[in-house]
Amino acid sequence: MNTFPHRAALSAIPRNHAILDAIRQKSAPRPVRPQRGRPLFLALTLLFLLLIPLPNPAHSGTARIPFRTVQSLIVVEGKVNGNAATFLLDTGANRTIVSAKIYGVGRFNLQRMARPNGGAGFAGYSLRRPADVELGETVRTAQEVSVMDLDDLKQMLHMNFDALLGQDFLRQFRSVRIDYRARVIELQE
Repeated sequence: MNTFPHRAALSAIPRNHAILDAIRQKSAPRPVRPQRGRPLFLALTLLFLLLIPLPNPAHSGTARIPFRTVQSLIVVEGKVNGNAATFLLDTGANRTIVSAKIYGVGRFNLQRMARPNGGAGFAGYSLRRPADVELGETVRTAQEVSVMDLDDLKQMLHMNFDALLGQDFLRQFRSVRIDYRARVIELQE
């Protein structure tokens, strides 16, 4: 005789082995399988993310310089050696030319500009000197400029300015864009 009647009752219940196996598998710890390539993938992803430069609107590489027009000529405000200066944009000028008064070499006796007999433009004596030129956010230290007497040119153009912004300055940038609607010159590094 069976001393444990409940065992007989349990053995009479049909067993579903699939359900029991599933319960055992959930309660048993899973073996950890090494994942091949995963650490390498994570390291490469992290390296890639670190190499991507973050956008920085404060230093986007493009300086925006406001301008105004006077007699259809573009005029930009800036500084030469810390002195406030009005620049006339002259894309036809090979060099940036600064008046002796703004540069601070009034003691030099520079000859006035003379208009040559044939061809366009002006000619005159100048001194090549380094200057700190500041236009908007763009500052160029020790920029080579020509220091000249600009009085005759000012009279001829009937306007007051202190310097001509020439190609030597503009060529330092990858691109120069003049936006007439926004009245801005964009200098892209």
